[in-house]
Amino acid sequence: MRLSNEQKGSLYAITSGFLYGFIGYFGMSAMNTDLSAANMLFWRFSISALTVLPMILWSWQSTPRPKIKEIWRAYLSGLLFYGASTLLYFIASPYIGTGLSMVIFFAYPAMIMLINLLFYKATITGQYGIAITIILIGLCLLVDFKALTFDMIGIALSLLSGLFYAAYVIASKKNALPAIPQTLFISLGCMTTSFIVALSEDSFFIPTQADTWINLFGIGIIATALPVLLLLKGLEYISAEKGSILSVLEPVFVMFFGALLLHETISIIQLIGCVVILSGALLTLRPH
Repeated sequence: MRLSNEQKGSLYAITSGFLYGFIGYFGMSAMNTDLSAANMLFWRFSISALTVLPMILWSWQSTPRPKIKEIWRAYLSGLLFYGASTLLYFIASPYIGTGLSMVIFFAYPAMIMLINLLFYKATITGQYGIAITIILIGLCLLVDFKALTFDMIGIALSLLSGLFYAAYVIASKKNALPAIPQTLFISLGCMTTSFIVALSEDSFFIPTQADTWINLFGIGIIATALPVLLLLKGLEYISAEKGSILSVLEPVFVMFFGALLLHETISIIQLIGCVVILSGALLTLRPH
């Protein structure tokens, strides 16, 4: 059966969210070896860049040369948007916990809709609005309210994290650079941001343990290079709104792999939350 462009884009976005689900396992395993968040992110994005570089060299003769403006925009998107978003999320989590940080961050599809509505005069369907509302309800059910902490600094940082990520998705959608080179230059931008922060806090060092490198390669390839590439590929076929909504399946996969690989427990309420999130995502797959 031949897939339509809409179906291809949706499949790319869902697969991206699936692979992002490994980020919790590899990220936590790497940071348990005394790596700071900034240092871990530097190696994560360095490995991501090295992963896609051979793909570019392989297709160098058969693809048109990218414009300098497109390369620069992709690099700045990683430097200012994606890199900053990732760091802000890690900074916000100690203030309000990873659960609330996750819920606030994954409101970014609504931010994408708002940005496109205000600045690009885009038309937003009620279907996507309902889907986001359902997904946010599901995300709230994933939160452990016993460990919930409200802190205005943490909430503000999480909102900024989501806003920067929304800007990254929109910038990537509007960039004509193909997915593979765009992944490279976004990774290089994120790598630069993380390196500057790691140096400023004096936490940069080169890991020496084999286990650390296994986890870094896991997060760099499986949970960064491939899902970033797939999401960017998906955005070539579908809107930024739809791509962002489908990628919100990531917390469901994170929870699944946390239970499978880290032996974390999942409550009945959290299982219901996963079903609710899946329902919201499935709603976007229906014809308007």
